[in-house]
Formats: sequence, structure tokens, C-alpha cells
Amino acid sequence: MRYWSILGIEATADKSLIKKAYARQLKLHHPEEDPQGYQLLREAFEWAMKRAGDPEQAGAGDTREADEWNEPIYEEIAVMRQADFQAEADLRVPTGTKPHPVQIFFEKMRNLYDDFPRRIEPEAWTALMAEDFMWNMEYQDVRVNGLVHFLERHRHMPREVWTILDHSFRLLESKEALYESYDEEEVDYILEQIRGTAELGYECFAGKALDFDIEHYLNLRQEAQSALREDDLEEAEAALTEAAGMFPEDPDLSLMRAKLYLGTGRKTEAMGCLERVLDLRPRDREARQLYAQGLFEEGRYEDVIRQCESAREHYTPDQDLLALSAEAKLKLGQVQSIWEEYAEARPTWEEFYHFRYNVMLIMLRNSRLYPQEHNPNYAELKKMAQKARRWTYILIMFRLSWLYLFLFALVYFVFHLPPVSLWVLPVILGGCAWKTWRAARLSFT
Repeated sequence: MRYWSILGIEATADKSLIKKAYARQLKLHHPEEDPQGYQLLREAFEWAMKRAGDPEQAGAGDTREADEWNEPIYEEIAVMRQADFQAEADLRVPTGTKPHPVQIFFEKMRNLYDDFPRRIEPEAWTALMAEDFMWNMEYQDVRVNGLVHFLERHRHMPREVWTILDHSFRLLESKEALYESYDEEEVDYILEQIRGTAELGYECFAGKALDFDIEHYLNLRQEAQSALREDDLEEAEAALTEAAGMFPEDPDLSLMRAKLYLGTGRKTEAMGCLERVLDLRPRDREARQLYAQGLFEEGRYEDVIRQCESAREHYTPDQDLLALSAEAKLKLGQVQSIWEEYAEARPTWEEFYHFRYNVMLIMLRNSRLYPQEHNPNYAELKKMAQKARRWTYILIMFRLSWLYLFLFALVYFVFHLPPVSLWVLPVILGGCAWKTWRAARLSFT
């Protein structure tokens, strides 16, 4: 039996081919479904990778007898446990065998994960990542492999914990290698959690008596988030309804329910969920923006302004909320207040262009619609407008008169007309000036 036959390829020194072959075979020999097959596959993969780049050794086969292949090789495995291995680990450990450092480390990680109050404490993970095992270069590849398979079943942790895992295992730095060796969806999930693009909070669980299956609840919450992202509202509602019956004090759950209700036209229920989110987590920007938008659509402009003022007590409001508040003030005729806020936040608005807010400013700068005495830029804008208007007059006048003037000059000098014929010039210029005034008046109105 040869290692290359296990990988399903011919002898090669190309590491990328080896990794792709390993990824294909991994789908057939999952560590939890076929631990012995996975052990052999992993051993073959490590053996082939060590010889990659050495053409003379790449074709050398393994000459061991078939019955020797059942011996556990602890240096090559990812996750091992002393008990209940069939459900949670990669390789069954023979009775009486001394635990390997890989076993010990991932057993500690599993115990930490199972203790939910400690699971959501970043300090506990920081302490675990500081153990000597993490600094032993001998287990570098085994560590990453063990972590990926650990995360297949242990998926629900705060973003701070994911950040600690990334710093310790360098997952973002090695994402290309992860995609080559592991399931793409699994790697996508890991990277999303590290980046925070699909972050769900855990603060609501701290100090609470969790007398329900927390892991099942977190699975429901994750399923609901995925269903909402895929616009599967029926599946999302089923998961959210069950989860809400278990633990209704989760602001992320209420926010997802609000999005579900908005997507299905149940605005009253959505507004109620958003109010609950803001009661539980006043700093939630998305919930406050959605709630303020709902108030604006209902014509409750004063309440929209109060939401923006309330946001300032907890964080610096973003441009979306400020723009919505300014539009509400515009509806109420509070032009002076809009200009005062603009003067305070002018550097921010000039640095980041916000389409909705700038459209409103364009309307406010129209002196025919709104008074300009409170516009801090009015004097400067007026000078610029007057200058632009003068140049516009000049350009229009030139555009209308140059051909007539050219023809008159040509006739005058070619035919040597008498000076009395110069009276035609005021007529030409006067007619062009009249047309210029009419054209400019139409464009500036």
C-alpha cells in the first residue's frame, strides 16, 4: 500500500496538487464518520507534503506491511480524546496509552467551550492560548487542522474569542491554504466570524440563569441569520419563533425578528421589536436607524428628532440618522436648527459625501424656497454665484454675437464702408444683449 494511492494521485512534488487531492479525499473520510480512514489520509498527506520539493523522494513508496497501518501515529492527528472519541474526535486512543499533547490541548479547549459562562470570557481563551503547546513549532500544522475540525462542531463564540483564535492560529493570514484543504463553506464561516461580518452578540447571556439548551438556542439563532441573508423568510420565522420562546432577552434575536416583520409587511410588530432592541441595547445603530425610518414614514417627525438626540447620549450618530433627522426638521420648518447642526458637523459632511443629505442641502440653498440668513455659507456662495453669473453673461453674449461681429468687420474692411455705417454695431450688440439677458434669466430661475 502506498501513500500516493490513498491520496488518489500519482507521485508528485507539487504541493498544490497534494492539497487538492487531500481535500477531495477528506470528503470521503470525514474524521467523525471514518476515524481510521481519516488517520491514514492525514498520515499520507503529511508524508507527501514533507517530500514535496524533493523529486527523488517524491516517488518513493512506503514499504510497510498492511497490518502496520492500524497503529496510531499521534504526531500526525489533529484532535484526540480519551473518552467519547467516536462522536467528537479524529482517532480513538487505545486504552492505557499516554495522552498526546494534541489530545490534552484540545480536550482543554472542548471543556472550556462546554462551560458556557467561561466560553464567553475572552480572558479564559487568552490563558489557554498562552500554553506551551501553542509555541511548539513541531505541532504547527496539526494545531490548525485540529482547530478547523474542532470548529465544525463548536461554532458559537463571541467575536473577541474568534479574534484571539485568529491571533493564535493566524487564520486570516493562511486563508488561501485553508480553502485548499478544507470545506469552503466552513472556511467562509470561520472568516466571517473573525471579521465580524456576521457577528451576533453574547453580552445578553452574561450573569443570566440559562435554564434551557443554550447550544440549541445558538443554533436556531445562527439558522435564522443565514435564512434572512438568503431571503428564506419562512425558515427564518420558524427558527426565530422557537428561539424567542426560549430566551426573548436577546437584542440580536429581536433585531432579526424586526427585519423579518419588515420583510413581510408587519410594520407594527417590527416597530415593537425595534423598541425592545433599543431598550436592551441603546447603542445599536442599525436598530435605531430602522426605528427612526419607521417613525419618519409614519409622519412622526418630532419623534425622529428625539431618536437622534437620544443616540447622541450613547454614541456619535452616523450620517444616515443625521440625514433623517435633518429631513424631519425640514418637514417641521426648523431650517435654522438644520444649518446650526451642519455648521458643527461640516468637516464630516465634506469628507464623506452622503447623497440623501446633500440633496436636502441643495434644496435648502435655494433662496426662492427657503430663507438664507442662517446659512453659514450664504455670503460665500452668493459671491461665487455672482461671479459665475457674470461669466455666464459674458459667455452667452460672446456665443450670440461673435458671428455677427465677424461678418460686419469683414464687410466693413473689405468694402471700405464709411464710418457712418458703424451705427450697425450698437444694434447688433443691443440685440445680442437682449437675447443674453433672456437666456440667462431662464437658466438662473
